[in-house]
Amino acid sequence: MKRLLFLLLSILILVSCNNQTVKKELFEDGSVKTEKTFEKVDGEEKLVKEVVYHTNGKKYIEGNYKNNLREGYWASWFDNGNLWSEGEFKEGESHGKRTVYHSNGKLYYEGNFNMGKRVGKWVFYDEAGNKKNEIDYDKAPEMKE
Repeated sequence: MKRLLFLLLSILILVSCNNQTVKKELFEDGSVKTEKTFEKVDGEEKLVKEVVYHTNGKKYIEGNYKNNLREGYWASWFDNGNLWSEGEFKEGESHGKRTVYHSNGKLYYEGNFNMGKRVGKWVFYDEAGNKKNEIDYDKAPEMKE
């Protein structure tokens, strides 16, 4: 009986995990350009994750979707593999901390978003990592867009 229950649970887990489909778009040379993961919900395919690649095969952009809108952590990379930017999204809008880097890996700027609007203090750096500028978007509302 325990074996039968284990077998049935294993099959159920495999079937429930199989509701995702990955669709790939290719570059002309056959390498992967994009991978989009869809999940079947109520018989309808919904986009839940996207990974985009540079022509050299390294990741360019990766993130998740909820209700066809960007949601949660998203990151992008330069074609040399160094992290370019990372930040959070909520309901398709930039929300929370955003960090962006120069191609050499040094910090370029960082700040926060509140539902797509820049808020608070943003700090900017040169390619050597030296602080160059600071803007407080709470004190300069015309610059939030």
